[in-house]
Amino acid sequence: MPRITVENIGVFSVQTGVNLRAALRAEGVFLDGTCADEGRCGRCIVRVLEGDHGEATPSERGLLGPDSVRRGERLACRVNPASDLRIRIDAERILEVDRSGRWKETWQSPLWRPESVEPTFEGYGVAVDLGTTSVAEALYDMAMARPLDVVAGLNPQTPWGEEILSRMAAARDPEVAGKMRAAVWRAVSDQIRSLCMRNGVGRGRLRRMVVVGNPAMHHLALGLPTESLLTPPFEPVTLDERVLSAVDLEDLDGPEGSAQVVFPPLVGGFVGSDVLTAVRCALEKGGAQGCLIDVGTNTEVVVWKGDRIAAASAPAGPAFEGGHIRSGMRAEEGAIYRVSISRDGVRYETIGDASPRGICGTGIVDLLAGMLREGLIDATGLMRPGTHPCLDETGLRIDGKAGVLFEPGDVETVQKAKAAVRAALDLLAARVGLVEADLERIYLAGAFGSRLDALSAIAIGLLPPISKDRCVPAGNTALVGASTVLLSEKAQAESARLARQIDHVAISGDPGFEESFLENLFFT
Repeated sequence: MPRITVENIGVFSVQTGVNLRAALRAEGVFLDGTCADEGRCGRCIVRVLEGDHGEATPSERGLLGPDSVRRGERLACRVNPASDLRIRIDAERILEVDRSGRWKETWQSPLWRPESVEPTFEGYGVAVDLGTTSVAEALYDMAMARPLDVVAGLNPQTPWGEEILSRMAAARDPEVAGKMRAAVWRAVSDQIRSLCMRNGVGRGRLRRMVVVGNPAMHHLALGLPTESLLTPPFEPVTLDERVLSAVDLEDLDGPEGSAQVVFPPLVGGFVGSDVLTAVRCALEKGGAQGCLIDVGTNTEVVVWKGDRIAAASAPAGPAFEGGHIRSGMRAEEGAIYRVSISRDGVRYETIGDASPRGICGTGIVDLLAGMLREGLIDATGLMRPGTHPCLDETGLRIDGKAGVLFEPGDVETVQKAKAAVRAALDLLAARVGLVEADLERIYLAGAFGSRLDALSAIAIGLLPPISKDRCVPAGNTALVGASTVLLSEKAQAESARLARQIDHVAISGDPGFEESFLENLFFT
């Protein structure tokens, strides 16, 4: 993945094939322009200082003039980075540098309670969420427990597999494992440079890092073997907390070598330190009976009743991330994330108000809920062609012009995903002696949880039938949890204690899980 260094703004990793203006927009840097990235208005001008940016198109030459082109000026929407670039953007070309979305997702989370944090450390520090799909980091003034900035980008390990099982299988080759480890630490290092550059903090002033993630990401980052996670009983080689110096991580180019790097303990199976630290925050917030769900390819579910806490990972598959769905996609610009169905049509909203490119997880949940309500599918998931003007034997046309179609096979894929999540919740609730109707809070973690319509999730049976106000979008709980451990020695010690207290339940092959899974395949 090429790295783009924007002077005075930051360093970003971008996907090959994405034009530079769109890549910057995804990072919250909005350039001037009125032609929808078609290279006609000539306003999104950048100057390339280093790196191969290809040849200017004839239309660019006409819009910019030969002297500008010789100086390295290009239209950002006409540059498709294939290698690392260093660029400069004149201030008048930047409409906005928007970090509000990530700020909101992290520091407006109900689990972020700065008044409860007892700062222990001096200087600056970085909290890191090593996610399977993305990597997010937050910069802090630790003495003041004050957040300064946050960045996020795609996890560069996706070429070895979009889901974690493929990556771990690839990591059986030591050379490949080394490349994956180097790639993720390069992404972490780039984000550290970006955070420090944007906030005038020298990297030598970083004193501490806390890194959380699921067990697979944890092992790949530390160079630990992943074979034990691929074979029964599917357990990490170690659950213990690790405290290293930055110099011990040879692929990390960020803090000085003496800076402390903390990897909080894991829970077990595929339940990692990201969930552990988030649950600690949820328990501290209060509530005797609750649940935290982080939906993904491996969905983590934690349920508690008093001192009894049980956790498991559910094999939900990638459906709620748009995987294995005909028109499915991640929650990116152009993704349909909100859907409503009326008797005469289908209405939707897209991320960024862009032209529709596909449908992401929250849109899929809305769509199924609407299809159930309007009688377009029955309780078994069977589509009923002829019941709606947009529904025929091929499926439901969400947007015919854009080719966004929801097929009969997509319904089955989602049924299996939602049944796995709900069956895990059923099993854990029984494990702690809890009736689902008595749950005081269900914290919905991550980007999916932040955009999910709780009523739609309840309608399709993804969530139990409780009142909507008890389903709480919780944002990036992993980064929130990592931040509390970064700032507080007490939070670090409590996380280690909690890891020993949580009952990790291996649901693979559990008869109760299998029975509940089959029951939850149907729509209620």
